[in-house]
This record gives sequence, structure tokens and C-alpha cells, in this order.
Amino acid sequence: MNKKIEEIYSNLSGEGRSLAKLAEHYEAAITALEEQNRRTIAIDALAGIKPNLEEQAMFKETLYNIKRIIISELEKTVADIQHQGDKNWTKYYKDGVI
Repeated sequence: MNKKIEEIYSNLSGEGRSLAKLAEHYEAAITALEEQNRRTIAIDALAGIKPNLEEQAMFKETLYNIKRIIISELEKTVADIQHQGDKNWTKYYKDGVI
């Protein structure tokens, strides 16, 4: 589990832990996609097909950014959950959370 997600998970209880678990599942799915892509590139290399290095770099960067966004949004959601009822808190999500 990502250290940041693990830290958030340990600080939450109940429904909040479900959010951290969901983020963990998203990250695992993205990691599986990375592994699948790596295997596809390896198989292509065995067949003599050269990978497009620009596409591979963009693919890896995109997946990294998606993981970063998932963690960032989880942190914002958790902050809103922890500050429910605090009228001095400026909410990240005006429509509310859980």
C-alpha cells in the first residue's frame, strides 16, 4: 500500500477507511496496468518491434499523475470529513462529503 494512503487509512475510522481502501484499489489497478504494459513491451521486443520511447514516457507520466491526483483528492476528502461541523473550515467540496 502506498505510504501516504496507509497513513490516511490509519488515521481514519469507519466510512473514512472505506475511502482509503478504495484509493488503494485504484492504485493497485493502475500498478497492474503498468505491469501489463511492461510485459507487452517485452513481448514486442522479443518479436523485434521497437517501442516508441515518447509514448512510453508519456504513458508512465500519465499514470504517475493519476496516482498523485487520487492521493491528493483523498487527502482533501479526508480533511473535509475531519472538519465536518466546523464553520471556520473552508470546504474543498461545496457539495459535501459522505
